[in-house]
Amino acid sequence: MRRSFEISLALSFMIVLSFAIFLSSSIAYFYHMPVEMQSSTYPEVFMPGDQGILTLELQNGAAKYGVGGADASRDLTLSTPINKTELKGTNEVNVTSSNYENIGLIGPDDKVKLYYRIQVADNASNGTYFLDFSVLGGYDGIQINRKIPVKVDSMGISLSRAENPTKPSISLNVANPRENTVNAVTIVPQAKGVRFSPEEYYVGTMNPDEVFTISFDISSVNPNRPISQPENISFIARFKNGETWHESDVYNAYYIPFKEARNLPIGFIIGAIVLVLLLAGGYVFKHRKDLTKEKK
Repeated sequence: MRRSFEISLALSFMIVLSFAIFLSSSIAYFYHMPVEMQSSTYPEVFMPGDQGILTLELQNGAAKYGVGGADASRDLTLSTPINKTELKGTNEVNVTSSNYENIGLIGPDDKVKLYYRIQVADNASNGTYFLDFSVLGGYDGIQINRKIPVKVDSMGISLSRAENPTKPSISLNVANPRENTVNAVTIVPQAKGVRFSPEEYYVGTMNPDEVFTISFDISSVNPNRPISQPENISFIARFKNGETWHESDVYNAYYIPFKEARNLPIGFIIGAIVLVLLLAGGYVFKHRKDLTKEKK
């Protein structure tokens, strides 16, 4: 009977100990929702008709916790599951990729990035549009809602005439008035019967408010018929905003042929010098002759 009581007491002790361990573990691993969110877009500022990427970064802001007593040195973490996210577009900004489900656990200070493809309408007006984003997570099924901004600006590359050239050429100022960087900027000239060097001017990457001055040498397509009259020349700028190609409005410039002093033949120059010397010599001879007559 006593032995049975001792066995029963031992089993009770083990049950209580197991429950205590379970309770301690349950308290240590507390699950909560991430509340820190950041968003970014590529490109930073869209143009009407652009496609791009919206990146959402979710971070679990929970700190690390330890437990007292013998386990004080053991770090226990606060993690949270992310069950589902949803991003809703607007009439001007369409979300073209699917939402996320069952993303998994995020530990303290851990981050997870979600990528959505978006498409801006061709007729979108300038301004900032806000997309509705929601994330469902935590074991209690908590939902957090945020407004995600997407900025649209139709401003393109700007072209203007630079200072007058000192040779048969035309110079332009190329400016990027946008708030974001654009890439692969190329200036393309066009005029009938005119040859340009280079045929296209590759500027490359342009940062916000950056200006480049470029120049095209100009000559006639027909060497036997040089450009002698003013010509209308048109220019366009091709560039990429993010991953979408664009063309600027046509810029028209009026080119007036550069007047160069023609090289005179060497024989003509020598003849002119001889003629001047002869005239000068004749004047001196006549002047001396007149002086001789006066003395007499």
